[in-house]
Amino acid sequence: MSPGPLHPSCGLLLACVLLAAVPAMAAEQLEAELGLEFDRAAPIDLDADASEFDRRNDRLSFTGLSIRQGDLGITADSAEATRLDFDDSVWTFRGNVVIQSATTRTWSDTAEVRFLAHRLESARLSGQPARFEQQKSIDDGLTQGRAAIMEYELASNLIRMVDEAWVSDGVNEVSGPRIAYDLRREFIIADGDESGQVRMKIKPSERDGS
Repeated sequence: MSPGPLHPSCGLLLACVLLAAVPAMAAEQLEAELGLEFDRAAPIDLDADASEFDRRNDRLSFTGLSIRQGDLGITADSAEATRLDFDDSVWTFRGNVVIQSATTRTWSDTAEVRFLAHRLESARLSGQPARFEQQKSIDDGLTQGRAAIMEYELASNLIRMVDEAWVSDGVNEVSGPRIAYDLRREFIIADGDESGQVRMKIKPSERDGS
């Protein structure tokens, strides 16, 4: 059974339910509901220290790569792509991969990134561990999370964490085998199953007493 509402001082809004119970929604519907807007016409700027084209394998490779579109950017030590096309393509970034938006930043060892309709659609991040941080809307603090694998869905502002997942708002912590974090609503969905339990560490506010 899902826990009841936590004290407002807890900061994180928690709902411990099975991820499978969360209905899937099309990106367009989420954009409409959350008021998200993407400037598909914004230019994509690509800078690299060096680039090569393997004609035999039809593959582009870059070192010291930086890609930016508006306030969204990606940097990495190296990257590969089958074509220089952001309409519908998958890129693989390796080494010190950083994806940054206006309020959120992720770090990973590798990232498989999909571009669709000239925007960054999603990224599958892996690392030891992969990490993210988000500037909280209610104060100057940060919400942070980590896991071996993170799936970052930029269109729906959702990060799914798998394998030793952990999220903290600087005061309270949630950990478990799988955690989803809604960046827009600052809302956590944690899944406990046979492989592990959901664990919470919730600190009382000073006015609640010891």
